[in-house]
Amino acid sequence: MSVSVKAFEKTASHKITPLESMRGIAAFVVFLYHFLLGFAPQYPGQETAAAFFFLINGHAAVTFFFVLSGFVLSYGYFNRGSNDGLLVSVIKRWPRLFPLALISTLLSWMMLHYGLYSYTEAAWATQSKWMLHFAASKDDFRVLSFLDAFRQGFFYTFFRGDHNLNTSLWTMHYELIGSLLVFGLIPLVNGAGRKQALILFVLFMVTAYYTSPYMCAFIMGCFLSYYRCQVRPSMPLVHANRALLIIGLVVVILMFGYTEPARGIYSFMHHQSHQLMKTLRIVLHSLASVILIQMILSYDGLYKLLDGRTGRLLGRCSFALYVIHVPLMFSFSTAVFLALLDMIGYQSSVIVTFVLTVPLLFLISWLLAKIDESWCGQVNRTVKKMF
Repeated sequence: MSVSVKAFEKTASHKITPLESMRGIAAFVVFLYHFLLGFAPQYPGQETAAAFFFLINGHAAVTFFFVLSGFVLSYGYFNRGSNDGLLVSVIKRWPRLFPLALISTLLSWMMLHYGLYSYTEAAWATQSKWMLHFAASKDDFRVLSFLDAFRQGFFYTFFRGDHNLNTSLWTMHYELIGSLLVFGLIPLVNGAGRKQALILFVLFMVTAYYTSPYMCAFIMGCFLSYYRCQVRPSMPLVHANRALLIIGLVVVILMFGYTEPARGIYSFMHHQSHQLMKTLRIVLHSLASVILIQMILSYDGLYKLLDGRTGRLLGRCSFALYVIHVPLMFSFSTAVFLALLDMIGYQSSVIVTFVLTVPLLFLISWLLAKIDESWCGQVNRTVKKMF
């Protein structure tokens, strides 16, 4: 039995639980990728680029975030065919984003300042260059003061791209700029004819590409939102043709499995320049994200699989999990790993560390999500009163 269109539209007016589930899964994939880079750098799958790499491909997960943001930020406006409230969304975008980034940055600074990080010792044991260089931080983070850390988490991370105290926050600059790009596109497209809308999307895609290929992911998500709301409105959830569903999932898996340097089944692209391979990776992951979102919202089997309380919980914790997992790994996880290393050996220490880290990560993420929800509620009320 398929999910009714009315039920879907009612859900879509708020948060679409299956997509929230995918947001949570993507956040966990990023954590898993970083955990393997830090504690088992010989096993992340990146060297062989095997098809299963999509399960731990943090690059693909981040691009999915961007496409999903473009989709959900524009869906309500295209669904209503109205720009009412758009200015409010623009004004509250940065205030809604910065609290968890600020908390994680200040927490990371305090752990560095008070010697609670043990990532260096763990990195020598695991031979992880990524961990040894503080999650690939390129700047000297040790000289920063508390005020520097505050400015970074509060402002510079979003408007200048600073992220050396918590390198996972490199996405926040793209998230803010990409969101504003989508908000700028919405009023131009809403009410325009389909040909004019298509021209606008192409122009924004070209502009976005020359700003950063990551910006294209937001435009592609926005285009999918427009397609579902104004080109194919009231698209019902249907039973999938099994063959088509399998083909679609295989295509998504193959696209999500690609990363540079191109190896394994992707080795035919290895001779291209690094920049071209990076651009190709972002484009492939963006297309795979669009296909996956469309499949989830089109086929009742996938929709129901990701619907429910677990999905809501995953979506609720996703942002907090993303911003806090590196500081937690470099403090709690490394301490546990080093304490167990001599007692039970390397592989067992990695496994036990992972098993102990995951529940603590979700607990902290849930608590931070509660703080974030309270803050966002206050922001919404304040901005609505102002306008």
